[in-house]
Order: sequence, then C-alpha cells, then structure tokens
Amino acid sequence: MRILFLTSELPYPADSGGRIKTLSILEYLHARHDVALLCFRRHEMSSDEASWAQSFGKVTSIPLNLGRGPMNVARSYLARVPLSIWRNGSAAMANAVGDAMRTTAFDCVFVDHWLMAQYLPDGFRGLKLLHEHNAEYVMWARQAAIERRPFFRQLVELESRRVRRYEAVVLQRFDTIFAVSDADRHALVAIGADPSRSQVLPNLADPELLDRPALSFDQAAPEMLYFGTLSWQPNIEGLTYFMHSVLPLVREKMPEARLSIAGRDAPATLARLAATTDGVELLGLTSDAETLYLRARVFIETTRSGGGTKVKVLNALARGLPVVATTQAIEGLDVRPGEHVLTGDDAESLADAVVSVLRDPALWQGLSDSGRSLVRARYLAEVAYTPLDEALSRTRTTA
Repeated sequence: MRILFLTSELPYPADSGGRIKTLSILEYLHARHDVALLCFRRHEMSSDEASWAQSFGKVTSIPLNLGRGPMNVARSYLARVPLSIWRNGSAAMANAVGDAMRTTAFDCVFVDHWLMAQYLPDGFRGLKLLHEHNAEYVMWARQAAIERRPFFRQLVELESRRVRRYEAVVLQRFDTIFAVSDADRHALVAIGADPSRSQVLPNLADPELLDRPALSFDQAAPEMLYFGTLSWQPNIEGLTYFMHSVLPLVREKMPEARLSIAGRDAPATLARLAATTDGVELLGLTSDAETLYLRARVFIETTRSGGGTKVKVLNALARGLPVVATTQAIEGLDVRPGEHVLTGDDAESLADAVVSVLRDPALWQGLSDSGRSLVRARYLAEVAYTPLDEALSRTRTTA
C-alpha cells in the first residue's frame, strides 16, 4: 500500500514522547508498506538527521518555526483558527502535499497529529487516518483549570474553546481516528467522533529497554529521576509542584534523597528553581539515559495537567525502574496502582510513596518486575498496533 505520512516535525531523533510515538508508527508502516514522509523541520538538519532521512528514503521536510508571541496570537484570531493551527500553517507544505498527490497515486493519507489535518487534500478518495497524540481540547481545559493568574486563565479558557470547536470539525474528515488511550477516545467521541470509527493506538515503550539486564536496588542510590521534555508546560508545572511541595517532605524523612532532572530546553525559571532547591541536580539534555536508570531508585511523574499517555512512564516501566506518579500522570495506561506503580494526589501521599520505594527492597523488586511484565504484554508494537493493521486491511478488502 502507498501511504503519505504527514507529521508536524522530523521524528528523528526520538527525544520526546511525541517523537517516540511518531517514529514507532512510521517505522512500523515503513516495514510493511511504501511510505512517503512529509514533515516540518524547526531548524537546519544535523548530519545525523540528514543520514536518517536518507536511509528512510522518501522524506520531504519544510522549514517552519513560528513563535507564540502576541502578534501571532492576534493573527490566529484574524484567521479564526487556534494558535497552534495558525503556527503550523504553511503554503509551502500545502504545495508539497499537492505535488506528492500529483506524482503518486496514494492509497492512504496518515495524518499524525491534529496540527496536520489542515493538509488533508480535499477530495482525496483513499483511506484517511488521523492519529491524535492527545485529545487536544481536554489538555487545554486542564491547563486552564490549574492556571492561577486570572488574565492568563481567561486566555487559556478561550483557547480551549477554540481548540474544541476546531478539533470537532477535523474529526469528521477521517475514516478512522486513533487515540492513545480509552480515556482520550471517549473524549473525542464526546465532541463528535464516530465511536465505530474510533480506535486506540497506545503509546509504546522503547522495546530495547526490555532487553537490558535487570536493575538492582542495592546498586542504586536513594535518588529520584525525572526524564522528559522540560519546555512542555505540564512538565514544568509538575516538576515545580514536586520541588516546592513534595521533595521537602521526602527529605525530612530521608535527608540523603536526591532528585535528578534530565531533559532538553529547560526554561530559565525551572533552572533557577532547581539550582536553589536542596537535593536537586539539573542535568539537562543527555544521550545516556541508561546511566540515569542505573543510578536512580525511583522515577517520578507528578503532572496534574496535559493529556495523552506518558511515554516516559512506559519507558521507566520497561527498564524496570519503579514509578511514583499522580493519578493524572498514569491516566490511560493499563496500570494498577500498588501493583505496577505507586500513586498519590497530594504532597503527603506522593512523598510517602517515594520514601517507601527508596527504602523497601521487596516493594521495589515487585514494582520493577511487574512493570516490565506489563510492557511485554501490552505495550509492544506487534500487539498494540493491531488496530492499524486492521484499518489498512479493511481498506484493501473493500477497495
């Protein structure tokens, strides 16, 4: 099958949750079908990125990098589209899609992320698939709910309504819609997605993590690890909450406990907070995640906003590093609190859970083993991507 794959950024290197998911779907399809990739690039390609694109074979990247400043917000209102849609609008991309359609008879257009739905050609008669990384309107609504500044809360609430209206219209254009969890699927159905055409295509862990030797409680330090994209607002909010409210309670009981934060693009405010908080080390971007997993004893994810499901949590489970998280952070994952992860929704319960994992080798081992078993059973492509194969097979049958 000939597939045109549209996504909002070059998916390599897979150094964020969104890119990890995009690349896993892209590689899965590429191994089975004839796939052409059209994407934006936010900077000049590095030599590694160019090598990956050359090895993939059919990659066209369009430069685009528009900010979120007040003028762009105003322009998005004039265009009557959400800010994220306006920032990803490009005549060059529309022309590239048109050129691709004229030169190749594609059987399917796979749109990865709602941002790219604006490039689905009108009148395309093949299979139209949409992969939603999040139920976007839910994510905006949750951000509005925790925004404390009245003016900014009003702006976020307004944007969440604009996103909801736009997303509801987009969903009607596709034959099959893939959400990352049952919760997101229900949220999309609530704004008009056809339940019979809505499927779950879950986020996956890095399968290579399962092949590595088991971690050891005794060889790890009493260290908490956070590893994620540090420019993403829900991640910033979650880390800020943890450092302000949870970490001091942990260190009251275990003064030797430390928090390591790894990831790219930390804003200055987060960097300052980390530098002035006892027991915190901001590592920045690292290509050696294995060293972080080996030295830590617990992974933390305390976001209270955002959407979708957290690839970083799945990766920690796959590596066998026990996870302590808020209920929000594990939403959509097939995990059972107490068996696969420990959870808490206030500072005291989160701190108690962290201390328990740091101190109790039997608890640590049980969580480590059960997390890896869950990923093997549920979160590998050959199991999780069955709905994608079924959607493509039905099309071949009816074509």
